[in-house]
Amino acid sequence: DGLLRDLVIARIVYPKSKLATVAYLNQYLGIESSIDPMYRFLDTLDKNELTKIAFDFVSQKNKGVALIFYDVTTLYFESNDEDDLRKKGFSKDHKNELPQIVIGLFVDKDGYPFDFDFYEGSMFEGHTFPLAIKALVTKYQFKDLVVVADAGMLSEKNINFLETENLNYIVGARLKGLSEKIKKPIFLHNFTQIPFFDTTYKIKIESGEIRNKRLIIDYSQTRAKKDNHNREKLIKKLEEKINSRKPLVKKSKYLILENQGTIAGIDTKKAELDKRHDGLKGYWTNLKLKSKNKNKPLQIIDQYHNLWKVEKAFRMSKSDLQERPIFHRKLERIRGHLLICFCSLLVMKETERILAPTEISLVKTIQILGKIGQGEVILGKLKTTIDSELGDEAKTIYRQILGH
Repeated sequence: DGLLRDLVIARIVYPKSKLATVAYLNQYLGIESSIDPMYRFLDTLDKNELTKIAFDFVSQKNKGVALIFYDVTTLYFESNDEDDLRKKGFSKDHKNELPQIVIGLFVDKDGYPFDFDFYEGSMFEGHTFPLAIKALVTKYQFKDLVVVADAGMLSEKNINFLETENLNYIVGARLKGLSEKIKKPIFLHNFTQIPFFDTTYKIKIESGEIRNKRLIIDYSQTRAKKDNHNREKLIKKLEEKINSRKPLVKKSKYLILENQGTIAGIDTKKAELDKRHDGLKGYWTNLKLKSKNKNKPLQIIDQYHNLWKVEKAFRMSKSDLQERPIFHRKLERIRGHLLICFCSLLVMKETERILAPTEISLVKTIQILGKIGQGEVILGKLKTTIDSELGDEAKTIYRQILGH
């Protein structure tokens, strides 16, 4: 649809309000438009249809989708009004005082977004996980799938769900939440000789069937230094607060409190226990590592680390596309806004890929192309148009894009 294309282009180049978008289309692209028809168009956008088109594009590009990454974020509204969808909850934008929605996004191994869903703002992110995965599998009829998600999605119930649905998974493990019995061999492991710890546990799923679940741990010296630095920084701040007798805004696990809530001091024993986890990162998976390659677990770790591609997609949506704050109230219009941003994100990702050989960033490309225009000159009865002169980088961009 022509209007869909125009709105996607406008969102990428000039991510402003819908009213400002109408003005931009009229003034800079010569496209006659008005706000009411645009709102009506947003209300008619079909999420199922557009996400299926996105999935088909991504699937065709990669000859199928077998490895998917899932994560969530929150988008807040510039209003205090709540309803069944717009609710206050834990905000990833630190806007807990404003109503929001929770967004769950799927990307493929290359970071291409191909589907999403949204939930009421008060929903815990882990609760979106089975809903989103179940809907995705039903929609696309996946036969063989590996789901990658961070520790925020991890719960015994969610692992049970994945096992029951016969889905493969790689999810982050919360090491501090594991029993001392499980952690003891991890702390004794020599990560210098073998760069990972790998063991298998038996679990019983709801059907009563026994399955294998692997726990893989790796160690990073850089991560260890960061963990130690952050802990020492926190303890130093707590000590300064205690010495100055200033009130503590937040509670801390490193404080020893007396019966009346009075601070007795710093819990150095707790700090020492936490120090054992420095530099360690854990992963749960049910993938069968059939290869004889002893470094096979490192491949699992590498796949998990690709979760940053979902985080990048969220950053692009929030900063480059200015997806929030949301000003709409109607469900259809909120969905339409999210769909425009979703389509824009996919176009941006593909444009990044096309431009990669030129080493010209997407942000710079938008800046360069934004300066190119066409003017109309009228001299009496003579009417002609004059195009902007293209610089070398603009010519390179045009050649690269038109060559695909």
